[in-house]
Amino acid sequence: MGSKEKKLTQDSAPISIPTWYGKSWHWLLMFGIIILSYLTYSPGFSEEKEFTNWDDPGYVVNQPLIKTQDADSSALLWKPSTEVMLNYHPITMWTLAKNYASAELDIQAYFKTNLFIHTLNAVLVFILLFSLANGSVFVSFFGALLFAIHPMHVESVAWISERKDVLYTFFFLLSLLSYLRYLRLGKFTWLLICLLLFAGSCFSKAMAVPLPFVLILLDLLKGRAFTWKTIAEKIPFLLIAIWFGLNALEIQSKGAITDFDFFTGWQRIMFASYGFCVYWIKFFVPYGLSAFYPYPNLEKLDELPFYFQLAPFAIVVFGLSLLLWTWKKKKEAFKISVFSLGFFTLMVALVLQFISVGAAITADRYTYIPYIGSAFLVLYFIDNWSLKTRFPYVVSGVFFLYTLLLMKQAYERTEVWTNSATLWSDVIEKYPFKLKENGKEVKVLQTGAEVAYKNRGNYYREHGDSVSAMRDYSVLVKARVKDPLIYSNVGNMYALLNQYDSSLYMYNLALERNPKSFDVHLNRGITFVKMSNYQSAVKDFIMALKIRPNDVNALVNLCAATLNGKMYDKCISYSVQLEKIAPQRWESYFYLGTAYVNQAKFKLGADALEKAITLNPNDPYAWYNAGIAQQQIGATEKAKSYLLKAKALNYPVSDQVINSL
Repeated sequence: MGSKEKKLTQDSAPISIPTWYGKSWHWLLMFGIIILSYLTYSPGFSEEKEFTNWDDPGYVVNQPLIKTQDADSSALLWKPSTEVMLNYHPITMWTLAKNYASAELDIQAYFKTNLFIHTLNAVLVFILLFSLANGSVFVSFFGALLFAIHPMHVESVAWISERKDVLYTFFFLLSLLSYLRYLRLGKFTWLLICLLLFAGSCFSKAMAVPLPFVLILLDLLKGRAFTWKTIAEKIPFLLIAIWFGLNALEIQSKGAITDFDFFTGWQRIMFASYGFCVYWIKFFVPYGLSAFYPYPNLEKLDELPFYFQLAPFAIVVFGLSLLLWTWKKKKEAFKISVFSLGFFTLMVALVLQFISVGAAITADRYTYIPYIGSAFLVLYFIDNWSLKTRFPYVVSGVFFLYTLLLMKQAYERTEVWTNSATLWSDVIEKYPFKLKENGKEVKVLQTGAEVAYKNRGNYYREHGDSVSAMRDYSVLVKARVKDPLIYSNVGNMYALLNQYDSSLYMYNLALERNPKSFDVHLNRGITFVKMSNYQSAVKDFIMALKIRPNDVNALVNLCAATLNGKMYDKCISYSVQLEKIAPQRWESYFYLGTAYVNQAKFKLGADALEKAITLNPNDPYAWYNAGIAQQQIGATEKAKSYLLKAKALNYPVSDQVINSL
C-alpha cells in the first residue's frame, strides 16, 4: 500500500489520493513495463514494415496537409470543417506532419512515435490505477502491463493511421490525473489544466467526449459530495464535448454513417450488445483477432445467430448481478464496480454501432481506453482475493505468466501488421468467402470480408502481381458484391491486357451497382480511348465531370479524347476550362495549342505550345508539336531547335524533316 496525503477541498469533503512516486521500486516497475512494451512491438522495427493501403494513404502517403508546412496549411488544419478520412483531429495531423518533416515517408519514424506515446500511456495508466486503487501495486502494475501488451491494443499502435488513438488517450489520461490532483489539493488551477488537456484530447480524436461523465464517476469513487458547485464545474467540459460531438457527427454523416433505416431498432440493440459482450470476452481470451470483423450476412438479417438475440439480456444479467453482489459485499467494492463498469461503458458506447459507422461490427482499437476500466475491476477483485490466500505471491506469478501469453500473441499480431499482404491475408484466413460453383451458376455459402479481398488485390496489382490480384478480385466478382470499384478494378486489368470486351462488361456491372460512380466512368472512358472510340469516351468523361465538377484528371482526359477524336472546337473549349481551373498544368496549353494547329491557327497554336514546353520541358510531344507550329509561322531556326529537342527526348523525328528546315 502507498502512503496517503489528505486534504480538505472547498467542499469540506476529505479526498484521499495516494502518491505513487515515493518508492524507487515503483519506478523500476514502470521501467519494466516500458521494456516489455518495446519487446512486444519489436516486429514493428522490421525493414519489411510498410504503410498499409487501409487509411494510411489518406492520413500520410497521399495527404497534402502533412506535406506542406506553411502558415496557410497550418490554419487549414485547425479549421473545423477540415476533415481527414471523415474525422476532425488537427493535433493528430500536426504530429504526422512533424514526422513527415523529419522523415518524409520512412515508416519507422511514424511507428516509433506511436510506440513511444503508447509506452507513455502505459506509465500514465500505472499512475492512474495506483491513485484509484488506494495504492495497490498489484492493480497498478498489472493494469498498466495489460494495457501495454494486450493483443487487442496492437491495432492502435502498429497501424500508423491510429496515431489518433494513442494521442487522444495520452491527453485523456493526463486530464484525469489533473482532476485527481484537483480533488486532492483543491486548487482551481488543476481543474483548468484538466479542461485544457481534455480539449487537447478532443483535438486529437473526438472519442474523448465522454470525459465529463468520467469525472463524475471519479467524484463518486472518491466519495466527493455532489453539490451545485461540483455540477457547475463540469459545464465547460460538457460544452466542449457537445461542440466536438456535433462537429464529428456532421463530418461522419458525409459518408461513414449507415442510413438509419437500414437496420431496425432491435437489430441495432443486438449489434451493440454483441459488441459489448465480445469486448469483455476478448479482454480475458483474445481469440480470433482480426483487423476487420464484418457484419453477419446482411442479406439474411432475419436469420441472425441466437447469440445476437441473447447478448442484450446477457449484459443486463451480468451488470445487475455484479452490482448486487458488490452492494452486499462492501461499499468500496460497489463503488469500484460502478466506476469500472461505467468507465468501460462510457468509453465504448460511441462505437457500439447503435449508429452504424463503417462496415465493421467491432474493432480491436475500440478497446484501447475502455480496457482500463476492465483491468481495474478484474484486478481489484483478484488483489483482494489473493490477500486472503496463503500464497499471494503465487497469484501474482500465475497472473504474470498469463500476461506473457498475451505478450506472445501481441507480438504475433504486430507481425500481421507488417504490410497490406500480411494484414489482409490474415483477415481472409479468418473471414473467407466460400463459393459453390456449378457451371456459370455461383452460390455464396459464406460471406467473407469483402474489404480484405479488395485491398489485398489492390496491393498485388500495385506490386505487379496481376495474377494474384485477379484471383482476389474474381472471388468478389463471382460473389456479386455490391462495391462498384471491384468490377472497375477488374475492368482496368482486362483493359491492360487489351481484352476490351471483358473490360467493358466489368465496367457495365459496376455502373449497374452505382450509375454515379466517378471512378468507373473515368476508367471506362480511358478504355474507350484505347479502343479509339472517342465519342463514347467523351460521354464518359462528361458524366464523370457532372459527378465531380472541375476534376482536373477528368478534364485532362476529356481534352485528350476530343483532340484524338478530331473534335477540335470542343477540345479548345475544355482546354480553356482546364486552364482556368489549373493554370499551372501544362496539358491545358498542349491540347489547346495542338487543336489550334490542327485548325491551321498556327500563331495561336505556337503561343499555347510555347507555354506548354515552359511548364513541362520533358515532354517530347509538346516539343514536336511546338516545332511544327513554329515551322508554320516561319520561325525556321526555332522550329529546328524544338524538333531536335523532341528527338533528344526520343520522339521519332526523321533527319530528313530536320534537314529540310
